[in-house]
Amino acid sequence: MNKQQRIAAEKSMSEWLSHPDELGKAPAKIECAKEFDLHGLHYYIFRFKQKLPGEWMLGVCGGYEDGSEEHCGHVYSRMTKYNDKTAVEDAVEMVEAIRSYWMERARMQEAFQEKFKANTEFRTGAEIDAWKINSQFVRSESRYFLTAGETDCPSGRLFAADPLAYLPGSQFFFTFEKEIPAGRYPVEVSICRNSMTGIRMCTARLKIKDTEAVKFVRAEGTAEAISEEGTAGGFPVDAGMMTLCDAQTAGEYRAFIKKWYESHPDGNHYDDYFAAFFAESEKMLPAYQREGGDFIEWTNPDTGRKMVMIASGFGDGFYCCYYGYDAGGDLCQIIVPMVDPSLFGDED
Repeated sequence: MNKQQRIAAEKSMSEWLSHPDELGKAPAKIECAKEFDLHGLHYYIFRFKQKLPGEWMLGVCGGYEDGSEEHCGHVYSRMTKYNDKTAVEDAVEMVEAIRSYWMERARMQEAFQEKFKANTEFRTGAEIDAWKINSQFVRSESRYFLTAGETDCPSGRLFAADPLAYLPGSQFFFTFEKEIPAGRYPVEVSICRNSMTGIRMCTARLKIKDTEAVKFVRAEGTAEAISEEGTAGGFPVDAGMMTLCDAQTAGEYRAFIKKWYESHPDGNHYDDYFAAFFAESEKMLPAYQREGGDFIEWTNPDTGRKMVMIASGFGDGFYCCYYGYDAGGDLCQIIVPMVDPSLFGDED
C-alpha cells in the first residue's frame, strides 16, 4: 500500500463528497475499505457516513499510476449502501460507467471540432451557397429568425466590427467598398437551437431591398481598412459580438463611449452600461437567446441614431462579410454568416 497515495485519495474523496451537489459537507466518518487495480491504474474504495449514527455508503477514488498522488478524475459515489461482499464489484462498475461517460464526451468533442472546422470553411469561402443562407431564414422546429432591430445609415458607408472590443477605439473594422443609399435598414438574425450547439446566432443580414438573394459573394473592403485583417473580407471579434453599422453612426458611437468614460473613468462600457440592455433583451425574448442576451437595438442618446449588436455565433474569431445579389443583379443584402446549423445535427 502507498500510504501517501491513500491519504491523497481519502482527501479527494472527502472534497468530492463536500460539494454542494453531493453531501454538501464533509462526511461524518470516512475510511478506506479496499483497493483494486483496473486498466493499469490503482483505485481506493471508501466507505463513509453522512452523519453519526448512519449507514455506511460506498465511494471510489482513482485511478492512480504507480507512485503518483494525482488521480485521473474517477471520483464518484452513487450514495448507495456499502456491502463488503460486493464492494469491489460495485466500485468497478462505477469506474467503468465513468470511463464510458468520458470516452463518449471525448468522442463528441472530437466530432464537434471536425464540425467546427467545417463551419469555419463555410463562413470564410469566396462565395456561399445562397440556399444555405436563405434556408436559415425559414422557421422550423429548430430554426428561427427575427428582426433584431434597425440601423441608421446616414452616410451609406458601412462598417462591420466588434462593437465592444474594437469599434470604440477605431480598431480592426471592415469598411465595405460598396455604398448603399442613406436610410434606416432592418437587421435580421437567423437562430438555431439544438442539443449540440444550444442557442446560436447563425447569420446577421442587413436588408437593403425586399428581394431574395440568389448569390452571395465575399465583400471587398476599401483602401481605408484599418489593418490587413480588415482587407481580407472580414473583421476580428474579441468580445463575442458583431455589428453592421454606418460610418457616421460609428463615429457618433465612439464619441458617446468617450464621453461615457469621462463620467465613469473606472467603469467598463459593457458591464456597467450595455449589459443591462442585453439583459432586457433576453427578458423580452427569452426563447431566442442565451442567458445574458444575444442581441440589442441600441439608440444613441446623444443623436437618436440606432445600431444593432448581435452575438457572433461561436464567439471570438474572424468573420467574413458578403454581398447578396438578387435575380436582377442588384445588391439586396449584406450578411455576416457565423454558423451553418446543418453541420450540427440540424438538417432542416
